[in-house]
Amino acid sequence: MIDTVDFFLKHRQDWVNESVRMLAINCEDSTLSPNVLEEFLDTLLEAMLTAESNVLEKRIDELIVAPITFDSVEEALRGYQERGIVPVLHALRNAAFAVIQKNSEPEMALKYQNDLEAQFCQIIEYAAYREFATIIEKLTTSRDKLQEASELLDETRLNFVAVASQELRTPLTLIEGYSEMLKEMLLDGDLESGPLVAGVESGIQKLRHTIDELVDISMIDTDMLLLHYQPLQIKKLLEKAKTEMEARAAERSQKLEIKNFPAAEKTVFVDTERLLQAIINVLDNSVKFTPEGGSIIVDGRMLPGFIELTITDTGVGIDPSAQATIFEKFGAGGRSGYGRNDGVGPGAGLGLHLAKGIVEAHGGAIWAESQGYDEELCPGSTFHLMFPFRESPPDDLAARLLGRVRSANDE
Repeated sequence: MIDTVDFFLKHRQDWVNESVRMLAINCEDSTLSPNVLEEFLDTLLEAMLTAESNVLEKRIDELIVAPITFDSVEEALRGYQERGIVPVLHALRNAAFAVIQKNSEPEMALKYQNDLEAQFCQIIEYAAYREFATIIEKLTTSRDKLQEASELLDETRLNFVAVASQELRTPLTLIEGYSEMLKEMLLDGDLESGPLVAGVESGIQKLRHTIDELVDISMIDTDMLLLHYQPLQIKKLLEKAKTEMEARAAERSQKLEIKNFPAAEKTVFVDTERLLQAIINVLDNSVKFTPEGGSIIVDGRMLPGFIELTITDTGVGIDPSAQATIFEKFGAGGRSGYGRNDGVGPGAGLGLHLAKGIVEAHGGAIWAESQGYDEELCPGSTFHLMFPFRESPPDDLAARLLGRVRSANDE
């Protein structure tokens, strides 16, 4: 073996040149640079001399740093046959044999080839094993991801069926009941039908709201939610939210307060309707899970490049185990099990998920904090909504159009 190593050290450059030529012919996609090639050949000779393969195997591992992308086993095998490390090793072996035939006597050539063949068989076997292991690992990961996606799809489907059966059936039942009563009263000549008509309208509104939420959820989950940025003063946005929620809070004798913080005077470009929807959804969650007589306070502050709104309630709080998943679909606000007897249900569990999707679509973040869940002590919760402070629309075209409109108004 020492003679073989000595031979290749003497003809090292010839082996390098021949290897480059063989790689160019047989491995068009090979990315081995001359320096990497020389280092690999030196490591190979070292392994032959010391009979230690660890260093050489480590070098093989370094060459398999970018696994080939594939979608099937057949594609993987074909890819590694064409662009893997094994074809490279075959080319290097053929280059070595060519150097032996060119620079040695027949009686020594056979010895050099036998020594070299023993070493190459070992490393080719190792490389083939490593590449096959990569294929198996990728397929296993893909299978696990597919299984996880399938389980998530099944869970979502079951949750959707539950929501559809409850949230859609309830207003339909109301509409049917009021309609039957209205029909009987009209046939009897009773004109006191106003409350019944109001009941039908209420059922229709609830049904439309649930359907709109489901459509919005679908748009968010498929990245199809489009935002229309407009300039708006934060103070006015919060005033709109308060106007929308004040009556609901008053029904439960709750105090809804909007703090006057400096950032409220700022004008920011947001999708007014969508961001208002997100704020109202969070406020609605706080109203539902705050006992009668409680309070809900909206505050905010300016951060570098962002505006942060906080919505703090004196409600039942959120269990620590639920705080990481509170914004998932069909989660009932992460506070399911609240033993209310006031007729206020937890809802479909879509509101906070919608709020999260809207805030994130703006490039922001939303999260909740709470000391825990306790229906008696009511530790409360604080929701944080953070979104970028934009002084112009993120879309350059929109900014140019807005500039033209302002110029036209100035004229």
